[in-house]
Amino acid sequence: MGFEHFDYVEPVKHSGALAVLWDNGIIHASVLKKEQRAIHMVVYDTLKKCSSIISGVYAPAQTQDKYRFWNQLKQLNNVIDLPWCIIGDLNELANPTKKRGGKRYPLSKFARLNSFMDRINAISVPFTGYPFTWEKRIQAHLIYERLERAIIHNDWVNLYRDSITKHGTFSYSDHCSIIFSAINPI
Repeated sequence: MGFEHFDYVEPVKHSGALAVLWDNGIIHASVLKKEQRAIHMVVYDTLKKCSSIISGVYAPAQTQDKYRFWNQLKQLNNVIDLPWCIIGDLNELANPTKKRGGKRYPLSKFARLNSFMDRINAISVPFTGYPFTWEKRIQAHLIYERLERAIIHNDWVNLYRDSITKHGTFSYSDHCSIIFSAINPI
């Protein structure tokens, strides 16, 4: 794909593979920790002369597995003292407008992601492109949801106010790719 460096986590059964790709130019990156559902990296910005943490994640889809995953990220937040960006398939919806088609979800379905972002003092990064990142046909209903996103600590916003994600197109997967850019540093 044209990147100098990459790392990955193997899929869990037939889903959940995760890859991070980068070039050591303006940034220098190294993997801190790999887990079954996450890759955590420290990234040094050579222009701003500062470091941050970027975590690529593939959150579990099954409700019984979600509690442990989100608790691990909350615990990680307790020891991170750098600007932090979490990007990937969070398998959570922020609100009812992030879903089209299929059955309606109760409002409690949207609480987990919003509660997590409040707890770690984070916001969702704006995006460009198609508003949904996952599509699937279930019992003759075509369902669209925005499951992929980037969320950033408020201290990240102070460094990179113009951060943005771009939603790709659907091709071989029921998920589209997302590309994160921390453009126009302050």
